[in-house]
Amino acid sequence: MCQNPEQLALVREQPALIPNMVEEAVRLESPVQSLFRLATEDTSVLGTVIPKGGRIVVMYASANRDEAVFPDPDRFDVQRENAKSNLAFGRGEHFCIGVALARKEAAIAFETILEGTRDLRLSPGKNDFAHVPSFILRGLKQLFVEVSPA
Repeated sequence: MCQNPEQLALVREQPALIPNMVEEAVRLESPVQSLFRLATEDTSVLGTVIPKGGRIVVMYASANRDEAVFPDPDRFDVQRENAKSNLAFGRGEHFCIGVALARKEAAIAFETILEGTRDLRLSPGKNDFAHVPSFILRGLKQLFVEVSPA
């Protein structure tokens, strides 16, 4: 949000956009980047044969930036109509069972932050946006923000 002040202003003007903003945020910054799977039957993906028992890696982060699904995929857009089509919470039998709670907690957190502040910005010169090294999970090591109370 801080890197896209026009989107932050839009959400402040229209708080009903918060749930969609949460979806767009997890689409762009998927907390789970990838997971390993085992093929349960012979199959093929785009011409590549995957035999039963074959090991595969599902790259959620890549899928969430698929330009065929999300036009201008690197742009943060709180009004993106298909933001909820993201794979950040998995799919099918691997769909996160805590998804409703995660979405609600994130929405409440942002509602509370936006109601309690009139300005939210990145601390100048303090953020290097370094992530904890992990092939599977994505999380910043630290994030410095500054706020002005409401």
